[in-house]
Amino acid sequence: MLWLYLHFPCLQLDSLYQADEQLPVAIVHGRNSDVLQLNQHALNAGIKKGMGLGSAAALCHNLQVIAYDEKQEKNKLSQIAQWLYLVTADISLLPPNGLLLRVSHMLSLYQGLENYWQVLQQHLDKLALTYQFSSGYSPYAARLLAVSGTNQLTDDQHQLHRLLNPLPLQVSELSRKVINHLNRVGVQSIGELLRLPLSDIARRFDIELVTYIGRLQGQLKHPVDFYHPPEQFKHYLELMFEISNLEYLQKPLLNVFRLLEQFLQFRDKRSGQLNIELHLRDADSVHFQVHSAEGAYRAKQWLELSQLTLESIKVSAPVVAISVEAKQIRANDFSMMDMFSKHCGAISANELVSRLQAKLGKNKVHGIELVNDHRPELANACCPPLQKPSQKKSLVSGHSSLRPSFILPRPLPVTEKINIQHGPERIVAGWWDKHPVIRDYFIARTPNGQWLWVYRTPAQQWFVHGLFS
Repeated sequence: MLWLYLHFPCLQLDSLYQADEQLPVAIVHGRNSDVLQLNQHALNAGIKKGMGLGSAAALCHNLQVIAYDEKQEKNKLSQIAQWLYLVTADISLLPPNGLLLRVSHMLSLYQGLENYWQVLQQHLDKLALTYQFSSGYSPYAARLLAVSGTNQLTDDQHQLHRLLNPLPLQVSELSRKVINHLNRVGVQSIGELLRLPLSDIARRFDIELVTYIGRLQGQLKHPVDFYHPPEQFKHYLELMFEISNLEYLQKPLLNVFRLLEQFLQFRDKRSGQLNIELHLRDADSVHFQVHSAEGAYRAKQWLELSQLTLESIKVSAPVVAISVEAKQIRANDFSMMDMFSKHCGAISANELVSRLQAKLGKNKVHGIELVNDHRPELANACCPPLQKPSQKKSLVSGHSSLRPSFILPRPLPVTEKINIQHGPERIVAGWWDKHPVIRDYFIARTPNGQWLWVYRTPAQQWFVHGLFS
């Protein structure tokens, strides 16, 4: 059984959004303040892994220091596994920074190891991560070679053994106690350990070492839990610098939206809603939603909608990280369009609604539907945008009388001379809900040619209720 191990030595560092690439950055362990990860600019300044924070700061005065976060690396590892699952199966997560892939079952699909690695590498390089890799005929062997930086992919068993033999015991999964015991009897490397007879090892050491050697050589079964990706997208991006002006969030948001686009495109799906969280320094996070009535998957569309929403958001502290979660994921249902239509290229009604909601707020954009009520001010009501009309027959929709295009919010008294052209039409309603109406409606015209919809009350008072276009 051939395995492939991917080791990500700078996973947290690679996960940061860095706009200024000239900045030296180091990830430091919180307990002993040792440098765990560092970028090329920090290396050029003379900083090395394992160096103390005091020595590193003395070498580089503008060193950017970030505390190591194992949880963040585990989340990033799950995102990488979900991304690789599109091109390969049988992935196992070995937190905080390793992925184990079973290669043997994929070779027939890709017609060889070389083609498989080419597809996998091209897919992995899109994430712009630093990684080390190696193949092996056991999970332990593949991991040892990858962590040691072998970067070798082969199915030649003898070559893999030659690469494995000189590795020191310190890179293995053995406990420090077992390694010290082996060092006292003159065993310093993996090759020297494998040359020992198992019978002698079983007499002098406990079963832990015997089991490890059996699994390292592939003679004993190594239990592996394989990864099953969830059908959801959730991404956390930590920023290398604080952002107070939300306009500068466009570039980091675009990076996340590009990952979302790839996620949805490979699954032939689209999303109707994004939940975005702005993590603030020493303050509560700001949550907001971005909606797409038609459903979208392209990064450019989501960026435009989020920009409209961000214009109305205020933050009390600088933004240090962002989280994006996709909701309402559904299959693509592309509508039919006439390629010869004069409106080809114009935005659809759903897209227009999405832009209005992003700009004004979802609760500020409504549609209008008819209500079975003869009173003009109660004959319609707000409804969700673009909602299909009810199949129930409306009392108003079947009325043969003319109705104006514009109804005034409140009727206004008639203050000028008008000429009655049509009417009356009596409306008597509302006695059942304590809002009775007794009105005689007329169509009238003013001297300057404006057509009005007016009514007369039983007290002989005249009001303007609507305007004809």
